[in-house]
Amino acid sequence: MNTIRQDVATLGSGWNNKVLLNYALAMRELDKLPITNRNSWKFLGAIHGFDRQLWVEVNVLGDSDPVPKDLTNFTYGSQCQHGSWYFLSWHRGYLAAFEAIVAAKVKELTGDDWALPYWNYLNDKNPEARRAPEAFLANTLPDGSPNPLKKYPRRQGFTTLRPNSLDAFSLAAMQENDFQVGNDGSIGFGGGVTGNFAQFARWTGDLENNPHNTVHRLIGGGEGFMADPYLAALDPIFWLHHCNVDRLWEAWMNTPGKTMVRDPRWLDGPADRRFIMPAVGGSDPGMKFTGRDTLKDGKLHPSYADLSIGTGVKPGVEAVTRVKMGAPEQQNIEPIGANRSVVTVGGAPVRTQVDLDRQATSTGIAAMGATDLGQPVTRLYLALESVRGSAPSPQLAVYINLPKDSDPQQHPECHAGSLTLFGLNVASRPDGGHGGHGLGYTIDITDLAQRLTDAGDFDPDYLRVTLVPGEQVSADKPVTVERISVLKRSGIVS
Repeated sequence: MNTIRQDVATLGSGWNNKVLLNYALAMRELDKLPITNRNSWKFLGAIHGFDRQLWVEVNVLGDSDPVPKDLTNFTYGSQCQHGSWYFLSWHRGYLAAFEAIVAAKVKELTGDDWALPYWNYLNDKNPEARRAPEAFLANTLPDGSPNPLKKYPRRQGFTTLRPNSLDAFSLAAMQENDFQVGNDGSIGFGGGVTGNFAQFARWTGDLENNPHNTVHRLIGGGEGFMADPYLAALDPIFWLHHCNVDRLWEAWMNTPGKTMVRDPRWLDGPADRRFIMPAVGGSDPGMKFTGRDTLKDGKLHPSYADLSIGTGVKPGVEAVTRVKMGAPEQQNIEPIGANRSVVTVGGAPVRTQVDLDRQATSTGIAAMGATDLGQPVTRLYLALESVRGSAPSPQLAVYINLPKDSDPQQHPECHAGSLTLFGLNVASRPDGGHGGHGLGYTIDITDLAQRLTDAGDFDPDYLRVTLVPGEQVSADKPVTVERISVLKRSGIVS
């Protein structure tokens, strides 16, 4: 069986792409199965996130449809790991189980082997890279029957990923050298540290923030399933998106200069609840796995046709665009300032002041540009903590030292970054397993701080931070940020 995952753009256009035609045929059959079948399309989608009332409201389930207990008793349902260092390993296991189930159905229907393709939407060598594969846009299959790959709703008129001027849609995450830094993982490629199962934990890793979250919102918009973690995995394009995110992680791990986590809590966790996926056929005991199983030589380690095109790195070739700061455990994360009250963002930009420790800030600024081996070096980060709201994927743009009463879009030089808060609705529910603590994000502001310093507009006593609402943020659906702080990351040039 061919288990090498390939770029969907290289497999043919339209329905000449046999991999996508077979995908559509298999999906149609899996989608006919009741949710009580562990290999059904609905069961597979519910593993990512499930809310019966919502599913009934959007006509995925009927009022009287039975739902198996293992979707609601913390066995299979609502497992997705976000804001956590388990984000990448859990989704790798999820992809593996899904791929095996679809491949088995393709084999049954057509006799063909099948592997999940990836959508390489950040391939700058392909001018059509951001356009969704044609098979996801066609109304019908070649035989004239409805196209199952277009069954579930997306952003109105969606054909192409169209980031706006405030979106940071890029491969910037690939520049980070460490999977996790500090005791809590607030900074790093991979996400926040947690020893236990947490569907939505505290800190969002760089790769999850962008491009993962951004693509979910760009496809889903305000009405599409991809924008809501309770519904996202029902859209068949979800799987090609996550296959590319997984490929980016694989490319990152294969690049010299990058440091993957080796903490036993990640390798063998979570401690309180094992990850589980359905086996082909759905029989017990299913497939249980840990982070260790997703690494090289692990039972869930995938193979990709290419790890260079559209990844921003070349595996085997050191590509360190940021100064290496020593081993992660030898680096230090220090809060050097915070604002004084909760910030509520509704229909208009909101400004707050972050008061800084002058001495710590001054020493941090002085060491930002260090490049010589053995020199102390720092990076600065803006942290948004305990972010809450009711929308599924609201967008915030973040500016530093924006001139008062000015139009943010007229000052791109003050733009620190943009965030898609994917899953904020789930993470903010007080009755959820995460207690409504919300989500956390860090934005690397080192380069911006250097530019502001050079321009004489960086006061070591305070920063002016402006939050600008984007999609899904309004007076009726505000976003609150409990605390905005500045973190100083310190290490030694190595």
